[in-house]
Amino acid sequence: MAILLSLKDTDLVPWVEALNNELGSVDLCLYPKVEDNSIIDYAIVWKHPYGDLKNYPNLKAILSCGAGVDHIVDDPDYPRSVPIVRLYDEKLSQDMCLYTLHWVLHFHSDYYQYNNLQTQKNWNQKPFKLPEKCHIGVMGLGVIGKDIADTLISFDFKVSGWGATKKPDMELLTYYYGETQIHDFLSSIDILINVLPLTTTTSNLLSENTLRLLPKGSFIINIGRGGIVNEADLIMLLDEGHLMGAALDVFATEPLPENNPLWSHPKVYITPHIAGQNNPQSAAMAIAKNIRRLENGEEPFPLYNPEKGY
Repeated sequence: MAILLSLKDTDLVPWVEALNNELGSVDLCLYPKVEDNSIIDYAIVWKHPYGDLKNYPNLKAILSCGAGVDHIVDDPDYPRSVPIVRLYDEKLSQDMCLYTLHWVLHFHSDYYQYNNLQTQKNWNQKPFKLPEKCHIGVMGLGVIGKDIADTLISFDFKVSGWGATKKPDMELLTYYYGETQIHDFLSSIDILINVLPLTTTTSNLLSENTLRLLPKGSFIINIGRGGIVNEADLIMLLDEGHLMGAALDVFATEPLPENNPLWSHPKVYITPHIAGQNNPQSAAMAIAKNIRRLENGEEPFPLYNPEKGY
């Protein structure tokens, strides 16, 4: 078995060690050092050069080193007949849950106000707020979104979910879906968390019209994709006071340009796409498990669905 490993801007040493530990004696080819493209069975990639994946005639699957696959499917020449496997790593999902919980508490417990009070040397204790009085909306109830919702529910927050399509009944939360139900979903949300993938349906979904459906004084946390939130509309609603704050980990253009007004906005908290960073050891375990599934004729998980866009 031969595997292509191509991870842009990544130290490959721990990945090589982890994959060798998980898969044993495999021929691991580090891009671009591939002597014979015909021997490659699997490609493990992150931001692989466009136009290259079509050059491996015996490729059985492309495995993304992230939950998203836009870095693969945005390549106009990627081989459509080859299945794409997204990464679901329990440790990565846990990290995204912790990231989300951090910002939920930052907004719910008034920590954002204490930051300002500290600069003023102002000792002003805010009243305690019960978690169950805070209504959190999670957009995108895939595996990671569901993990985030379950984490927040375990701390007694009231949680509702929204997705593009209908899902089986959710036991612990109210679930909305589709364009017709987005008004009912957003109208009572205190903190909105976006975990949606970027598709033709979700692109620019959170623009002025939808953001205004949120109650005045609400907050936004975006860990899905930057292109889902209209940045200009977000800034406008923050300036108006309709929205009180936003924690943003993903952006329409990354790295975020130095002249982008989000950098200096007093109500915006920026992190550089670090919610759910890959750990080579745990990610290699998940990837190796899917390779073994494929070798045994089983379906990997989660498998990218071109019709849904995720």
